[in-house]
Amino acid sequence: MMQIERKENWFEKRRDLFVRETVDSFFQIMPAFHSIYLVYIDCLRLHRDKACADLVGSEKEASLGKIWDQLQLFVGTEADKGPLWQLKDLCHKVWPENREDQDVNGRVVDWLLGSVFHEAMKLKENIYLLNSYGPAAHKIEAHSAGSATNQLLTPSLTPYLMNVVDVSRLINRIGRDVMNQMEQIAFLLGQINYLLRMMMPGLARNMLLVRLLVEREDRVQQLWGESLEDIFGEMFFGDATEGFCAAGRSYLQGQWYLKSLEMYQRALSIDRQCDEAIMRVAQLQAIVNENQEILGVA
Repeated sequence: MMQIERKENWFEKRRDLFVRETVDSFFQIMPAFHSIYLVYIDCLRLHRDKACADLVGSEKEASLGKIWDQLQLFVGTEADKGPLWQLKDLCHKVWPENREDQDVNGRVVDWLLGSVFHEAMKLKENIYLLNSYGPAAHKIEAHSAGSATNQLLTPSLTPYLMNVVDVSRLINRIGRDVMNQMEQIAFLLGQINYLLRMMMPGLARNMLLVRLLVEREDRVQQLWGESLEDIFGEMFFGDATEGFCAAGRSYLQGQWYLKSLEMYQRALSIDRQCDEAIMRVAQLQAIVNENQEILGVA
């Protein structure tokens, strides 16, 4: 019991770090899935006149193989967990089910991420089936069609087998499952993206997270469609200047003088009368000028 309590205390003391890692990991898996999804869309476009569930054919083997390779990296295995698997495990630790005092939105994020993981595992299995058995199934079907016209001359079990097992229907069913799983994963990730954005005001005291938003500003813009100034404005009660000053303080505490100076300068670009930013910019410029080594040039 004492060991469990010590482990929980260790985690709680570092909770801000793990929350930051959770958001950062999500920022990383989104473009990874987007890459997989684009290959899938291109695969469907190969034959627009056919049913979308038709994901098998020699012209699609390369695309399906690429999807499989990317899924292998995205999901991973129990022995070599990919980014999605690692994020799922991290979410379980950050927002455990047995903690009633946890943020409800965080617990929903954990549940949705777990759903994404299970859909991705099923998708991975179905892509494997299409890659491994789809081409063979179509060959059997083609052979059956040819054998049906010549079965009096060359008797074959294939036509009779096809009467028992509808291979084409089975493969197309797997193709439809792949489509549903792709769309479900995309939908669930979109819901997580929305929830994480809504959680930002409640996480304003987490300076590691505030700094992450600065360091991943391009990704923030891509996923949330908002400027960092707008997001800080919501997080800090309508005062985006305070958001940049908070980041500046955090960087200064860690002796990241150049990053701190950059943050205070951005604060000044919003409010030229910000006393803290005016004072810190002067101090930090003096430090940088006197210590060229900080700039990385001797």
